[in-house]
Amino acid sequence: MIPAQAPDSPMIEAATPGEPTRSQRIAIWLGVVAVPLIWLAHLTLGVVLVSRICGDALAHSVPSWEAIRWIVGVSSAVAFIAALGIAWAAGRAWRQILSVSTGKRDSQRFIAWCGATASVAFTFGIAFSSCILVAAPIERLCAPFQ
Repeated sequence: MIPAQAPDSPMIEAATPGEPTRSQRIAIWLGVVAVPLIWLAHLTLGVVLVSRICGDALAHSVPSWEAIRWIVGVSSAVAFIAALGIAWAAGRAWRQILSVSTGKRDSQRFIAWCGATASVAFTFGIAFSSCILVAAPIERLCAPFQ
């Protein structure tokens, strides 16, 4: 016979039906906040590097075109992989919350949808800006800075 647990004993707290788990909430809020911040950091890094190389092309302390291309390529890959992982987790959490949601006007369901949608949209933004920064010759991007 298994002894009964006291109601106030320290056990792992299970989510009540219809309530998202802690990991689902974290995934959703990372989708709402972290992916747009990753996109912003990636875009800022690209603009700073390109403007630096374009503005100081004659200076000796500036990295070469190839070094800038390598830095932009690696940062694009890291940003895309991180955003894709968060978008996948947010989408999975949204589907799980949707399956246990009690009503159509549930606030948890709406926040989960926002997290999944924002993470996917900004992941596409990272992919688009990566294509521009990696595929386009950086020398052509210097025209506006001259």
